[in-house]
Amino acid sequence: MITSCDEAIDRLREVPGLSVCPRPLLALPLLRTGCLSAVLSVESPDAGWEGEFDAEFHALEATTGRRDHTAMGVGIHELLRALARSGERPRLGRELALLPYQAFQPHWRSALAELGTRLVEPTQSVSLAGLQDKTAQRAWLRSVGVNTPPDAVVGTLDHRELRRRFGGTYVVQAPRGSGGKGTYLVTGEADLLGINSGAGPWLVSGYVEGAPVNVHGLVSVDGTVQILRPSVQLTRVEGVGAAFGAYSGCDFAAPALLPSRALDRAVEQTRQVGTALAGLGYRGLFGADFVLDGPDDALLLEVNSRMQGSTWLLSEIELAQHTLPAALRHALERYGHATGGEPSLDPADGCQLVVRHTGGPVRVAAAPTGGLHRLKDGQLQRCGDGFGLLECGPDDCVLLQLPAAGTVLYTDVPIARLVTRYPLTGPDGSGLTAQGRQLVEALHAGFVLEPARAGAPC
Repeated sequence: MITSCDEAIDRLREVPGLSVCPRPLLALPLLRTGCLSAVLSVESPDAGWEGEFDAEFHALEATTGRRDHTAMGVGIHELLRALARSGERPRLGRELALLPYQAFQPHWRSALAELGTRLVEPTQSVSLAGLQDKTAQRAWLRSVGVNTPPDAVVGTLDHRELRRRFGGTYVVQAPRGSGGKGTYLVTGEADLLGINSGAGPWLVSGYVEGAPVNVHGLVSVDGTVQILRPSVQLTRVEGVGAAFGAYSGCDFAAPALLPSRALDRAVEQTRQVGTALAGLGYRGLFGADFVLDGPDDALLLEVNSRMQGSTWLLSEIELAQHTLPAALRHALERYGHATGGEPSLDPADGCQLVVRHTGGPVRVAAAPTGGLHRLKDGQLQRCGDGFGLLECGPDDCVLLQLPAAGTVLYTDVPIARLVTRYPLTGPDGSGLTAQGRQLVEALHAGFVLEPARAGAPC
């Protein structure tokens, strides 16, 4: 059993690693520890990453000159085709072990082979495709004995009938979607007009007013389940350009301010789900999304059997505490190597906030430079290089996920991620703090945006 970070790194470095992910930030713990040789992503790495980490980066954004809503599966395939058309042979031409962020798509294998890459894939290849459908997953969750909000699967959206069943406010979700995409808050019939009524069946749930909490779990190769540090999900923050339900970051310190009994219920139910996933043959990390229902209970909304958008930050916290990071444990368990240690559930200082572009397509004429910043007189002042939480002091802010000058931005795409050791929202993940608001305003002030020209790569 692997329990130390050094041993984990040695094992993962035996075969050079490849990460396939929406953005390189999600692979940061693997990059820091030298476990990756190559990263394929939709969004580009921040300035300075290629010089800091001994890895080869290839991103669709750098090829197309745009940051849009291309799904990761489609984007990676487009990127591989672009690499093949270029006639260049990147250093991908070697044996690479896949260290996955989420499920690998089989047609990528042949595209990589055209570039001369032999891909070593995880030993566990259990398909949980049935649980990717939210309507099927919600029924499965109830079958394993956890509490969920009241819901119904409907083929058409009849506001009068749904209001009768769920009250004046309810949530509509498309069968598939992640990060809050395809999730809508309905408070009146007009809200249904912007929803594609032909895209059902729909999962409709009663709206529960409570703090959104994510709990990481890990299923080990022997089927045992461990619970990792929880965080408050930032999904309803005004002023950052996010629609209802859109993932806007997380805060690992905020759970200390929430009702302990409700958090205990979330942990207990996460363990139940992990045991059920183990029975299906799944191994590795998973995340359970809850909404706290009063001081004593938690309702489970959905489960993602993969690394989460918060896994990288959790792993940064664990690296700082000299414990085996969750991202490394996930990769090892997927390849059949048992990992151990007793993870801490204690709150820890670590917060990330995603800020999005609002409005129509624009071209970035100028943008802030990523790295370590401090707020002074209402302006962001760059203090040096910074790639994540490890470089961030108690009064600092690290800017990440920034588009390069010349990039065309589409509506609702991320333009930056703010990483701090202090809270940027209230304890329940809603409402910017005064300091959070100042940071967001200073961030926007550092951008110069111009209308995208006709014929631009939109």
